[in-house]
Amino acid sequence: MKSLALRWPFLVPRAARDTPHAPPDEPRFRPLPRAAIRWIGPQNSVALRPFEWNTDAETICQWQRETYALNFPSFRFTPEFAAAFRLDLRRATLDQNHGLFVLDDGPGGGGTCGFLWLVLCVNSWTSERYGYVNNIYVAPEKRGLHLAQELLSHGELWFRSRRANRMRLTVTASNDAALHLYERSGFQTERFEMEKEI
Repeated sequence: MKSLALRWPFLVPRAARDTPHAPPDEPRFRPLPRAAIRWIGPQNSVALRPFEWNTDAETICQWQRETYALNFPSFRFTPEFAAAFRLDLRRATLDQNHGLFVLDDGPGGGGTCGFLWLVLCVNSWTSERYGYVNNIYVAPEKRGLHLAQELLSHGELWFRSRRANRMRLTVTASNDAALHLYERSGFQTERFEMEKEI
């Protein structure tokens, strides 16, 4: 089997490539599960790449507990709900109208650190094509680095490339951090969804 330096020389620091035998205490580099679409974040150290079921699904599913707690404080996250989310995510991987993307710390980092789930929709009455942000998440240790804005920008490009001229999302009124993010990213409130307990 070829060494890491021979298989992926761009992942190995130049000093290690130029030395015949790297010191044993040098950190090992983890290859990305899929090629990066582009590198973003501080010093371009975070890869934006397509979602890969085998390496990303478990982490994405675990993040949903926090996502739902933030947006629906009284929601009970059950094993049944977790299984239904996992099934929906699996189905989305098979549907060309869904775009699934992750943020990855890169070869020297800890792995998946963000997620974006996009859905291309067509209004059955007006035939309008629009994009819907179904799910967006950035791991707590990566927040404040403008990575969520980068994810939304990627969403815009993805939707435009599919002839959608509008992007929508739903956010809970109590989720202040998300509201500020979306407003900074150019989203405006177009309609209210109201609820009454009965």
